[in-house]
Order: sequence, then structure tokens, then C-alpha cells
Amino acid sequence: MAVEPPAGDDFDAVLAARAITVVFQPIVSLDDQRPVGFEALARGPEKSRLFAPDTLFTEAERHDAVTELGWVCATAACAAAFEASLHNAPLFINMDPAMFSTSCPPDLLPVYERALRELNLVLEITERIVENPAALLRSVVTARQAHNRIALDDIGVNPTSISLISVLAPDVIKLDRALTQAPTPSWERTYVINAVLSEAQLTGAAVLCEGIETPEHLQTARAMGATLGQGWLFGRAGPLPHSVDLSAKPLPRVTPYPQAARTPFEAVRDRARMSQMGLPMLASMSAMLEDVALRTDATHLLFATIPATALFDDETRLTHTRIAEHGVAVAVFGPQVPSFYVAGVHAVTLAQDDPAADERSVIAVGSYFAAALIARPSESVHPDAADPQLYDVVLTYDRKLVIEALHTLIDRVPPLISGQ
Repeated sequence: MAVEPPAGDDFDAVLAARAITVVFQPIVSLDDQRPVGFEALARGPEKSRLFAPDTLFTEAERHDAVTELGWVCATAACAAAFEASLHNAPLFINMDPAMFSTSCPPDLLPVYERALRELNLVLEITERIVENPAALLRSVVTARQAHNRIALDDIGVNPTSISLISVLAPDVIKLDRALTQAPTPSWERTYVINAVLSEAQLTGAAVLCEGIETPEHLQTARAMGATLGQGWLFGRAGPLPHSVDLSAKPLPRVTPYPQAARTPFEAVRDRARMSQMGLPMLASMSAMLEDVALRTDATHLLFATIPATALFDDETRLTHTRIAEHGVAVAVFGPQVPSFYVAGVHAVTLAQDDPAADERSVIAVGSYFAAALIARPSESVHPDAADPQLYDVVLTYDRKLVIEALHTLIDRVPPLISGQ
């Protein structure tokens, strides 16, 4: 007996039947306009109201099924690549951040595991607030261990996503089509472009402009410093070809940040100038960095570690609250951090034997600005010292070193929503 296909307008039936089709759009090098890869774009059943991706994913949100639909779309793209026997061309597949903290559905897992082994994948993380940065970072590390690349999509839609670029160090940074097609320059556009180019220069990431539909858009993309492009000027979405003449300019691979250090102090102690100081001076310097986060737009992320010997006074709570209200994602770590610290601040309780439990640090990261003040009680205090409690302190503005220090803490962060 023949099985009836799912009704095109019934989302639950479409999802259960995995009735998703995938088309592919070329991504090209702007130097020779030859493909460097293809992006997979999902479609619902043809001639149904769910055919358009916007409608399909809006319905998925209504059914609380965005993550499952994301896995269906991703594995459908991988299956199409296997069918076309196109293993050498990089395949960009969209991954909602929530997918990194959930398991692939069992019926789709064999395809995804095979894809991680055999395909040249670029996991394209959609740009939105990330609810679980630790899970996202762990998944990015795992993906890179499987020799896959990472792309950040739609940069420019949400300015707070700029900070995510530094944390994840993507291989490809995709500028949203609104930046490519903007009729007139604006400060917001200039801010995003300069931040992206700064990061690309630091890490070697490729910058891609979306929405290139006319020669004028192409000229704009080149003026913005992009080396890759995507849009109707280079080809509309369609079936994946069985063979392709790839560009002589392959996609870069960014060297990920090392994972050896366990704490911020371990990350910086042998690679930056160290000095000794007492608690009053240390507190004053910490307040200096917190002031940058509070009074300027230079900081998007602020992580602080506070040892058990420190008091969580009202002034500290108020400072962290005001920084969070300023739009900064704030996380505070320590053995005595209350489970409910202050509204808008993410409290992370450390075990007493956690190697980071006795460190004092303030780590601030933004689009251009990065700074870390990291201290640990000194083990070598002169017996005649005026202050018997001195700290070994590193203050660094080396962006790469600051990010490495931040990475040692992010794996301790439970699910959170940043910048509330």
C-alpha cells in the first residue's frame, strides 16, 4: 500500500516525514569569481505555504521545533552532497546555536556522522543571541578536530554578535546583505565593517559579502574589504553540481586558540609582564576596566573572577548590574558567588578546589578593545614588605592573549542569554 505524502501545509507532518528539499548557491572568490564552495538553503514542500524558508522556520518557532528542523535541513544538505558525489567542494550548512547543545535526532545521526568524516563542511552559525556559549564553544572545538571550518552568518544584524567573532575565531565571517546593499554609508555600517576587518587581519579569516546582485554591489563588497561573495550576480540557488572548477584561492583555515591553560592566570603568566601589588592597587585597576565597560561602548563581554576571601558588597553588585544594563554580557565566577547574584548578571559558582577559585580577574572584550587584569596571591612575598598580602598581577591589552584567558572560563558557564 502506497504511503501518502505529507500535506504541504501541515508542519508536523512535514517535520515527521523529513520532507525538506535543499538547493545550493555558489560562494565565489572575488578575485577570479570561481566557486570556493556552496551554501545549502532549505525549502519546504513545493507549492505549499511552507515552501519559503522564512515561513517554514516561523512555523517551526510556533511549534517549538527550530532545533529539530535545523537538524533535518543540515542532514538533508549532507545527503544531497553524497548523492552528487561532490566531496571536495566546501559545503556551508546552517547551524542554529541551539543545535550545538542538543543531540542530533537518532534517525539523522548516521548521515551527520558520515558527513563530519567525509565532507568538507563549513558549519555556518546563524547570528543571534547565543544561549549556551560553553556548549557552542565545545562543539566548535569538536568540529575543528574533525577538520571542519566555522563561519559566522549575517554579521551586522545584531551588533552584540561582534564579540562572538573573537570568542569563536571563525574561518569565514559573512557580512549581512543589508551592509552590501545599503544605499548610503552610516556609522553603524562603518563600525561593523571595521570591527570585522580588524578581526580578519588578526586571525586570517575570510570576509564574505552576502546579497551581491549587481555590479554596483560587487564594487561595494570589494570596497568593504571582502574577498568572498555570494548573490544572484554569481548564480541563483539550484541543484548541487556533480563537478566544479574550484577557485585557485581556497578558503582559509584559522588557527584556533589553544586549550592547554586551565585558568586565566595560567593562560597569561608566562607570556606577559608580571608585577606585584597590594589589594588596594589591584582593586583600583579592576575598577578602571569596569569603568570602560560601564561608560563606553568598547566592551561586549565582561568576565570577573572573585575569590572566596572577597566580599560581595552592595557596591560590587551595583557596578555589575549597571554594566549589564549597559548591554554588556557579564559573568561572575567564584566559590562564594550566590546562585542569584544580581539581575542580568550570570553567576557561576566555582568549587573550592577549582584552580581558578583563588584568582582575581576582570576580562573585557569588545569589537576593538580587549583587556585583562588577572591576579593570583603571590607565593614570594618579601618578609619586610609593608603589605603582607601581595598579588602577582598581569595587565594585558594583547587581544589574542585576552581571548585565550577568557576561553579558560567560558567552559564553566552554564546556559545563559547574554546582554540582557
